[in-house]
Amino acid sequence: PIISIRPLLFVTSLSLFSSKEKKQESPKTTKMADETVKSLSETIQHADQLFDENNFQEAYDLLQKYSAQETYEIKWRLARVTFSLSKPQPSPRKEELVREAFRYAEEALKLNDGDFASHKWYSILLDAKSSLDGIKERVTQLETVKQHMQRAVELNPNDPTSWYILGHFYYGLADLPWYQRKIVSTIFATPPTGTYEQALDCFEKAEATQPSFYSMNHLMLAKTYQALKQAEKAKEFMTLAANVAVLNEDDKQCKEEATKLLKKM
Repeated sequence: PIISIRPLLFVTSLSLFSSKEKKQESPKTTKMADETVKSLSETIQHADQLFDENNFQEAYDLLQKYSAQETYEIKWRLARVTFSLSKPQPSPRKEELVREAFRYAEEALKLNDGDFASHKWYSILLDAKSSLDGIKERVTQLETVKQHMQRAVELNPNDPTSWYILGHFYYGLADLPWYQRKIVSTIFATPPTGTYEQALDCFEKAEATQPSFYSMNHLMLAKTYQALKQAEKAKEFMTLAANVAVLNEDDKQCKEEATKLLKKM
């Protein structure tokens, strides 16, 4: 029988990945270059605004219209918005969009491996794509996914979403059922590891960097404290998660799960 591995990254829509990742282009000397930079700056500013407002299709269309497609700032944004577009889609369209998003992330990383956004989106989309290719491929890519997450954090330790993603990765490994652990151990001589303590450290760093930046970080703090048998802290953050104002699909999922879990506490 086919055993599916639980996703390690539950990254969905998202105001989570907003303009925190914006970069400014260096000024150019020639008039033509100045116009290109101005056009690029205007395009990414508008695309970011559309993305932050959850207008993903419009953002996607705008980025696709930009003349210089082999531009790093365009590529990683295409990866981000295409992944967001995939979320509500049924199969097989969802899978097609995930693979398209991964191609953009791969191209972005080749264009600039010195920026945190390229490593962040490569890790997210490698995990998403490999999950479509079967459990062996998913598990085989775990270490690479982790390396790119860690690199994103190294390059920009002030980005709360990178800490959240790394924390979710550690939590996912710590929370693996025994049968999935067995599959991991058959593929790796030294399997990638993660603990609840490592997850908690990442979620706390994310929260310290930008308090209340993301409802799901409150939920994951609560679940991690619960796993570590710190009941009072778990209840504190579970209450925050259950009382979130619902502004997007992530908030909705967070509120529903936290409300159910809170009743059991």
